[in-house]
Amino acid sequence: MRGLVYLVLEALLVMVLLGFFTLVERKSLGLGQMRKGPNKAVLWGLMQPILDGVKLFMKGFWGSGTGGYFSLWGCPFVGLVLVLILWAFLGVFEGVMSMSAVLFLVVLLGAWVGVSMFVAGYFSGGKYSMLGGVRALVQVISYEGILVLGLLTVLLFSGSASELFGVCYFTGLMVVGLLIVAVVMENNRTPVDFVEGESELVSGLMTELGGLSFSLVFLMEYGVMSFYSMLMGLVLLGSEWYMMGWVVVALMMVGVLCVLRLSLPRSRYDLNMIWGWKVSLISGFLLFILIFGLMAEL
Repeated sequence: MRGLVYLVLEALLVMVLLGFFTLVERKSLGLGQMRKGPNKAVLWGLMQPILDGVKLFMKGFWGSGTGGYFSLWGCPFVGLVLVLILWAFLGVFEGVMSMSAVLFLVVLLGAWVGVSMFVAGYFSGGKYSMLGGVRALVQVISYEGILVLGLLTVLLFSGSASELFGVCYFTGLMVVGLLIVAVVMENNRTPVDFVEGESELVSGLMTELGGLSFSLVFLMEYGVMSFYSMLMGLVLLGSEWYMMGWVVVALMMVGVLCVLRLSLPRSRYDLNMIWGWKVSLISGFLLFILIFGLMAEL
């Protein structure tokens, strides 16, 4: 019973964290564009995420005539629950299970989050949503292998990239760089937000969503971003570090995502696929073999 209470409290904490994560991103974008960002809600705009959530929850939804309740409500809700389970693995079970088991479950559930987004868009009944869902799934699958190879390489050194730097600093930097690329691509954020295209397209797979269903997908997307930021802290520092070290690295990763969104234009989808299959995946596989050979010699 106490464990269930802890899980519920953690879920509520993560939901609040995701709301304020949007505020951090909007503030960062505002500073980069020489403007203030949200600053009217109560004090310094601190209540802006809560007010935005209330506004979206009070709106209705459309699309029931073209899609179904499963794609409008079921898939976004399942995806958000999977994100909360991922956070639970980092926050509760990490000290109980082995590092390899935790990362295996992280990769498995992370892939199902991408599948839930695909199903939500593909079966919503709209052509734009169907194409957006297909593109989202293809991008997630393309860079899932790079993420797995990077995590396997780190697992060779007891799940800590700091030990990898001790063996070979250059290869350690390359593995961390590939992990950052995989995390950016998995998040579907600028400069690779081919699914949404927030500035000029019609929101990709979320075209038919609105109100609460859109909020669930939005929270799921930001939940994946913040979770992978915490995962990078766990991978870089190892499980023996305190939570504060993870938080510092996670905030640095959030800053990297905000800077990328602020400074880079959107890439082309075909170049994104070429980079994933012909450059990053081959480089990750060669690095894995190289580091495994170095460990055999040591």
